[in-house]
Amino acid sequence: MKTWMIITVLSLGFFTAWPTTATPPYTAIIIDSGSPYFVPKSATVFSGAPIRWDNPTATEHTITHMGCLEDGNACAFDSGIVRPNDSFTLPGLAPGRYPYLCRIHPIMHGIITVTDVASFPSQL
Repeated sequence: MKTWMIITVLSLGFFTAWPTTATPPYTAIIIDSGSPYFVPKSATVFSGAPIRWDNPTATEHTITHMGCLEDGNACAFDSGIVRPNDSFTLPGLAPGRYPYLCRIHPIMHGIITVTDVASFPSQL
């Protein structure tokens, strides 16, 4: 095999995009001490995409799917106590609408809308 052929074959390996399983970026929701309390109050995410709530407040909160509070409904998520300067992350949800609230402060509520998507684009 000639030297130029070996170099060509080796260099092609450096420029070929190898298939990857890209993890979609998470959707960030910030817990706030004032209205609207969850920022953004309404978020739309792709099915399977992670969702993270950050609590920069000085107060404990929960992120509780309203289905957890109703008899006979499925409970999609309940964070338990999210302490100050901590966070709660869901790895992803099935398509649908998920209203949620803080069980400690029921005036705090938001909604997650999850849309179906077949796959995410690869990130290089």
